Amino acid sequence: MNKYEFPLNERIRKFLRIEEIFKKMDAQMSIKKEFSEFSCFNTFFDIMATASRADLKVELIQEIEKQRLKLKSKIKTKKNIKTNTDLNRIRIKLEKIKVVTGFNFGGDKFLHELKTRSDSPYGIVTTDFPEFQFWLQRTSFAERKAYFKNKVNDFASIKIAITYLMELLRSNVEIINSMETKTGTIQYKLNPLLRNDLVIIILPSASKCFPSISSNNFAVNVHFSSGLSDTILQTFILSKVVRFKLGIASF
Repeated sequence: MNKYEFPLNERIRKFLRIEEIFKKMDAQMSIKKEFSEFSCFNTFFDIMATASRADLKVELIQEIEKQRLKLKSKIKTKKNIKTNTDLNRIRIKLEKIKVVTGFNFGGDKFLHELKTRSDSPYGIVTTDFPEFQFWLQRTSFAERKAYFKNKVNDFASIKIAITYLMELLRSNVEIINSMETKTGTIQYKLNPLLRNDLVIIILPSASKCFPSISSNNFAVNVHFSSGLSDTILQTFILSKVVRFKLGIASF
C-alpha cells in the first residue's frame, strides 16, 4: 500500500517537515558508501536551521499541554495515564532546552567551515577543503556515525516530542474504506466542529497515480494524477476508476 499524508494546518505541516528531516538523517547515517557523509552534513544543517527555532519549542509545549488537558477529561485508563505521563516527561525536557536560534556551532570551527562550504555553488567538496578530506581518511565509518549521532543528540528532545505527537495524531485517524472516483477528483466533507489536522490517503501498491489535495474548513478536494503529460493524464483519469482509502486524523 502507498500512503500519502497531507497537513491541514501550518503547525502540522511544520511538524511533518521536521519529522521527515530527522528520519532522513537517521537513514543517511546508516549508509556506508563513499560521499554519504556529504548528505549527512547537509541534512544536519537542515536540522539546525529548523529545530533550533524558538517558536517550534513554544508550539510543541502548547500542543503537549492541549493533549494533556484533553486526557484529563477522559476516563483514566492505563493507556491514557501512560500517555499523560509520557507527555509530561517530554514537556519537562523541552522546557529545559536553551534555544539558540540559527546556526550555533559552539566554537566548532570545522563544522562552521563545512556550513560555509555547503552554501557555496559547489557545495562541500574535498578539493577546496583538504581538512575535510583528512577527517574522512582518518576516521572509520563507526566513528563518523558516532560523530553525527552526537551532533543530532543536541536536538533529541525536539525529535522525541515531534515523533510522539505525530504518532499520537496518527493513532486518532478515522479511515473511510472503499472510496472511488471515475473522474480523478472527489470531495470529502469535513466536520467543522472538529480540529482536522491530517489527511491520509492510501492507494494500492500497484496504483499508477498519486494524490494531491486542496482544502478549507469544510471540505477536502482530492485530485489524482499519473505524472504523465497533460494529454495522457487526461485520458487516464477519465478512463480509469481510482479506488482508495481516506482518513482524517484529529488531535
